[in-house]
Amino acid sequence: MSVEILDINSSERGLFAKKDYLEGDLVTMLEGDTLPYPTRTSIQIGREQHLESDEGGYMNHHCNPNCRIIIGSWQDIILKLNGVAVRVHARKDIKKGDELTFDYETTEHTLSNPFECRCHNRLIAGGMIRYFEDVKRETA
Repeated sequence: MSVEILDINSSERGLFAKKDYLEGDLVTMLEGDTLPYPTRTSIQIGREQHLESDEGGYMNHHCNPNCRIIIGSWQDIILKLNGVAVRVHARKDIKKGDELTFDYETTEHTLSNPFECRCHNRLIAGGMIRYFEDVKRETA
């Protein structure tokens, strides 16, 4: 696997790149089981479906992330015998050792544990507002 979970400090961990990626590259596949409710570490992939993935649980939020989780339609979700998988693509060039982040507001309708982001000190609670704006721009 080309990603690894590392300590950020004594109380936080994150997901990090083990190699360089160019914008648009497939970085990893997040695999796991789905739950009908959100958890602190799950990623919403459908109206009432939340992916609980080992690696995905360590992808931290950033308002200007270097990754995008592809969940535009059910064709983007790969069914597996023991769960599902979603693709993570680079939004910009990523260097080996960089922390891999995504904007939680692009996947979550409602976060189970809202928090103040470190980027702008604003409440991150969900809403998928940015996701819909990105889709409009990309299809225009």
